[in-house]
Amino acid sequence: MDGLLVDSERLERRVWQAAAADHGVEMSDERFATFIGNPIDVCEQMLAGYYGAGFDVDAYRETCHRHMRVIVDAEGVPMRPGALEWMEFVIGLGIPLGLATSSGPALVHERLGGQLHRFAAVVTRADVARGKPSPDIYLEAASRLRADPADCLALEDSPTGARAAMAAAMPVIIVPDMVTPPPEIARATVGVYASLVTVRDAAAQLWGTREP
Repeated sequence: MDGLLVDSERLERRVWQAAAADHGVEMSDERFATFIGNPIDVCEQMLAGYYGAGFDVDAYRETCHRHMRVIVDAEGVPMRPGALEWMEFVIGLGIPLGLATSSGPALVHERLGGQLHRFAAVVTRADVARGKPSPDIYLEAASRLRADPADCLALEDSPTGARAAMAAAMPVIIVPDMVTPPPEIARATVGVYASLVTVRDAAAQLWGTREP
């Protein structure tokens, strides 16, 4: 979801950096990038690691929520370019869509609520024991779709998410947003594409002449 379907990572960066300033610490662009794709419990452990055991992670998260509420109420959370077109294309082929996200249910409804009817399965961090890069979220999504993981195609924007899909034995396409996949991850994917528009165009060329 985040960074692939909705343009939330830049929003999150604004929020996290503002909250860090409120708490007297620095959140550089490079440091923020290390959090992308990780579930909230892992992010909280990373915060404590970066800023020390005395850093009040709960208070920091509350400050983030306050900043986020102000921005979302004023600006909303835009979709990524090509996201709606990609979903419509896949559904038009008769292929069910599943959402496998590290975010919790509240954020899913806030950021993608108007589009959730498009998904045959929605799996959030709250639905599994382990978050990405463990495969649990993807395996649960495949189970709810009643599909063999090897017959699924995972689309991801982050290396952490790609590792989760690969651990579930799913082929992966990466559409990077703020984090470029390292070479070893990129080589293991079906492909790395600049946008969901280019993914759709490539899929249309492939599937336009035969059954998907």
